Amino acid sequence: MSGDDYLFLGTNTPFSTGGFDGLSLDRAGLNMGYERFWNTRWSGGATLGLSSYSTTGGGDVSSLYVDVVPELFLRHWNTLGSFNFRQRMGVEYLIPGGVGNESRARTRLRFDLDRLIPVGGQVVLRPRLSYEAFAYLRFQRDEDDPKERTIDFTALRGEVGFRLSDHFDFTPWFAYQSAYSNVLQQTDIDGKVVIPGGRRNFVTPVLGLDLRYTIFKGKQAFERRQLPTQH
Repeated sequence: MSGDDYLFLGTNTPFSTGGFDGLSLDRAGLNMGYERFWNTRWSGGATLGLSSYSTTGGGDVSSLYVDVVPELFLRHWNTLGSFNFRQRMGVEYLIPGGVGNESRARTRLRFDLDRLIPVGGQVVLRPRLSYEAFAYLRFQRDEDDPKERTIDFTALRGEVGFRLSDHFDFTPWFAYQSAYSNVLQQTDIDGKVVIPGGRRNFVTPVLGLDLRYTIFKGKQAFERRQLPTQH
């Protein structure tokens, strides 16, 4: 598109490791979106995420489910010394495809720092660190509903992007993704508490690789502001 505005389309296929089964494909996702730049400081847009998955029960594979997540977001651009400093806030609505799951609204806030380092020719490195927090929007809670944490998920991510040309770049990254819950206590057959209830934090390390190909409007590449591969 013209200027710094852009459309994007992406896919993701997370894998998990476990047991003697080796790698297993958990789900497959499709993401698309549009971002418009109003000036050098502010941009915003909308995204739509689709995530397909199947579950197993009793040894049988269930039907395919698809979660739908539309989002509106706003991004602010700034600098902190020699680093780019961005803040991104989004509001999204999760529409689950699985049976028995309720649709919920949630908000997310991300801070990220990066720096472009030319290393010769067209090759540019982009070391980057980001931190993102997710929270479900709770407008009203019934008295008998289980109490939830204020922040539901966080993600701390470090990466180094490699831009090899105007069109192609790739980014290996590592992240700690945390889920925050309140769990019920567990007892044995005599009623003794085996595992106490209360707050629990579940941390999952994730290793990933992003690949991106940029298509410019017209036949020639032109100078534009390029986002990290983590949109």
